[in-house]
Amino acid sequence: MFGFVLGRLLRIVPMLLAVGTALFLLLHATPGGPIVALAGEFADADTVADIERRFGLDRPLHVQYLKFLAGLARGDLGESWFYGEPVLQVLQDRLPATLILVVPSLLLAAGIGVPLGILAARSRRRGLGIMLAALLAFAVPSFWLGHLLRMAFSVEVQWFPVQGMTDARSAADGLRQWLDIARHAVLPVATLTLHQLAYTVLLTRSAIEVERRQPYFMTALAKGNGRRRAEYRHALPNGSPTIVTLFANRVGWFLAGAVLVEVVFAWPGFGQLADAAIRNRDFPLVIGIVLAVTCVTLLANLVADIVYMAIDPRILPHRGARA
Repeated sequence: MFGFVLGRLLRIVPMLLAVGTALFLLLHATPGGPIVALAGEFADADTVADIERRFGLDRPLHVQYLKFLAGLARGDLGESWFYGEPVLQVLQDRLPATLILVVPSLLLAAGIGVPLGILAARSRRRGLGIMLAALLAFAVPSFWLGHLLRMAFSVEVQWFPVQGMTDARSAADGLRQWLDIARHAVLPVATLTLHQLAYTVLLTRSAIEVERRQPYFMTALAKGNGRRRAEYRHALPNGSPTIVTLFANRVGWFLAGAVLVEVVFAWPGFGQLADAAIRNRDFPLVIGIVLAVTCVTLLANLVADIVYMAIDPRILPHRGARA
C-alpha cells in the first residue's frame, strides 16, 4: 500500500508539470498581455518598459519558461503581478473561504444523495419524481441557480444576506463571527449542494439497480432480509466502489462550480480570485490557481482509490502483482 501511494504521489509531479507548461504557453500566446491591465491603454513607452523589466517580460519566452520551471521545481510559483505577494501566500489566504463552501457541499451531497438514490432505485413511483427533480437540478447551471436562490431568499423574504462572507457593519468575533459566516454561507452551500446532489442521486440509483440484479441480492432476500436491509447491508457496500470513484472525479467539478458560485455571491475565495487574475492578466496567479485545483483533484482521486481498496481488499495492488 505504501508503495502504491508513493507511486501515485510521484505521478502527480509530471501531471502538474504538463498542466503548468500547457497553461504557460497558452497564456503567453493569448492577445492582450498584462501590460494593458497593469499600466492602462495609454501608458508611455518608459512605463511599459519598466513593467516588462520588473516582471521579466522583456526576456525571450524560453528564458521565462526555464525560470518558471526552476521555480516550480522548488515549489515557488512566483509573485502575483496584481497583488504584489507570493502566489502561494495569496492562494493560502483564499483557500479556507473556498473550503467553507466545498467541504459541507460534498458531505451534504453524499449524505442526502445516497439515500435518495437508493429510494429512487427501490420505488418506481417515488423514483420517477426523484429522478425528474434530479435531472432538472442537474440541468440548471449553478450560477443561474444561485441567482434564483438569492432572489427568493435574500431579496424577497430577506432570510439570508445577499452576498459576502461576513457583515461589514458587524465587529463580531469568536462564535458570533463563525455564526455570521455560517449565515452568509447558507445560500452558496445550498447552490453547490443542489447541483451536485442531483449527480449523486443519479449515480447511486444506477449503481444500486445494477447490484439488485445480482444473484447475491436475491439470496439475501431469500434468507429473510427485508428489502431495505438487503440494500444497505449488501447492495450498497458492493456498489460503493463505483460511487466513491465517480464521486471523487466530481471534486474538480465542485471546485469549478464553487468558482462560479463565489462570483455570484461575492464570496472571497478562489472564485473571485480567479476572476480578478484573469481580468488583470495575472499569469502567475492564474497558473497557481489551475495547478492548485489540479492538485486537489488528483489527491481526491488518490483518496478514492485508497477507500476503494479498503472496501474491496481483493484489488490491493500487491495481491494483484502476486497473482
